[in-house]
Amino acid sequence: MWICKTPLRASFFGGGTDYPSYFNSRPGAVLGGTIDKYVFIQALPLSPIAEQKFRVTYRATESVDEVDAIKHPVIREALKLYGWHEPLNIATMSDLPGGTGLGSSSAFTVGFINLLHQMRGCELTRYELARHAIDMEQVVLKEKVGIQDQVHAAFGGFARYEFNGGSISIEPLRLTTHRLALFNASLLLVYTGAQRNSSDVTAEQQDRTVAGLNLSYLNEMYEMTKVAARILESDGDDLAALKRFADLLDHGWKLKRQLGVTVSNSSIDEIYMAGKELGAWGGKLLGAGGGGFVLFMADPSLHPLFSRRFGAGNVIPVSMVTGGSVVLQVN
Repeated sequence: MWICKTPLRASFFGGGTDYPSYFNSRPGAVLGGTIDKYVFIQALPLSPIAEQKFRVTYRATESVDEVDAIKHPVIREALKLYGWHEPLNIATMSDLPGGTGLGSSSAFTVGFINLLHQMRGCELTRYELARHAIDMEQVVLKEKVGIQDQVHAAFGGFARYEFNGGSISIEPLRLTTHRLALFNASLLLVYTGAQRNSSDVTAEQQDRTVAGLNLSYLNEMYEMTKVAARILESDGDDLAALKRFADLLDHGWKLKRQLGVTVSNSSIDEIYMAGKELGAWGGKLLGAGGGGFVLFMADPSLHPLFSRRFGAGNVIPVSMVTGGSVVLQVN
């Protein structure tokens, strides 16, 4: 059996500038990183005499004899693209549900491509893995997605990524151990109760970007990735630095809400305002918008107040982690 473990991500600044509609004509950048929540994919080669050649388990269960009959688009197209024909049992699981702004779709794509190559004895570089996943989603599946999620899942860690035409550069964030520990202790997610398809949400935003209506917002959001990195890497009091970062995060969320009418709604706005009233330093909705998780930064002593206000099952502490997608073989 082969098992792939791929981290989900939290994006703090720059979301929207990672789309070709923006970075093909000017630099784009995101600041974010992988968190301690994962997508898991298990693959077990089957005997040639298996009743069905391919068994796929996710939200649905499929048993088919031909790759073309598989309904899961990433699994079907990846098996076709990389020429996999042997019988295979595939099962997927995730720490948190998909469609919640944590990059789970791209994490799955990265993970499955990584898994197929490792099973064949071919180890892609992190850059190759990200590029394969980007091509799968944008070219093969023709999805309207950015490229930060694939890069986060492939490389892992807490970093600022810059995109300029066809190039990607990586600037790992340099935090002291103490500052990173305080940063992680402040983080928590609050579930809005809604899931959505990111491609549907971003369609309007991309139309506005192409028309130039979001240009000033996105330009400022790009510059904020530089300011945020400087804040986290600055000398001085750790708590004061985190509060400055959170203030900037709050401003970034206000800008993001201007990108399109699908970004937020009254329910999301109420959750955000309630979190600020409970004492959060700052926060934002993760992902394209319309649902998923709101991320807050708040003093750890206040976290129980969030659980009481929103329900313990809807409040999830998270931490930044190093490392991207990994594959293990279980004998």
